[in-house]
Amino acid sequence: MVSRARHPNRTVLPEETEMGRNSFHGPEDTQKVLAYFETTATGFAAIYESPRLVDRIFRCDMYERFRRTLQACDPSSGRSVLDIGCGSGQYVTALAERGAREVVGLDFAANMLRIATANARRAGVADKCRFIEEDFLTYPFNRRFDYVIAVGLFDYIAEPLPFLRRARELTTGKFVATFPRVLTWRALVRKARLRLAGCPVFFYTRGRVGDLLRQAGFAIERNEVCGKIYFATARPSH
Repeated sequence: MVSRARHPNRTVLPEETEMGRNSFHGPEDTQKVLAYFETTATGFAAIYESPRLVDRIFRCDMYERFRRTLQACDPSSGRSVLDIGCGSGQYVTALAERGAREVVGLDFAANMLRIATANARRAGVADKCRFIEEDFLTYPFNRRFDYVIAVGLFDYIAEPLPFLRRARELTTGKFVATFPRVLTWRALVRKARLRLAGCPVFFYTRGRVGDLLRQAGFAIERNEVCGKIYFATARPSH
């Protein structure tokens, strides 16, 4: 099931590093990001569903972050999960298959959510999965979750702290997130490729990831290199 509402208007501020800065500033640019994901939804889903050799070589960290995320959300049985920026729903379906009681996937790209819904139905776990087409910062959640994950989300968030603070409010157990590393060859290539597509992308140092998590009220468990990204897990500070 997909719940639909308005799309987000994101405020874009300069990042800490030159690689993080861009000229995206307002609602029109948010629509460009949305358009990018609407048009690439099928291709993105195929990276997980039917990976090519080139994907296995150059996107190996995507598969590793998938493995680490499922491992970090263990035990899954009987737990509730929120996937922020769920895309085509690969994590939602996998966690439901591993026994999660309820998995909620939130995204703003309708084409992604159509694929996610179909994937959950095909896997026989649609009764455990719910998909929401909304803005994470404004959607009125009426509950909290055992696990909150944000994998591949902060690549496209200019001002991550409000998102992290909201995630902290919704997490009772563990938070899992990834952040693209700034000092890699892929960062340069990806920055240029996405700029041509009209889509902003942001990169991080390990120190900045740690600072952001702590400022948001998390106690960090892991903040480690996973290929071209940082893989982080944290729990709410008490």
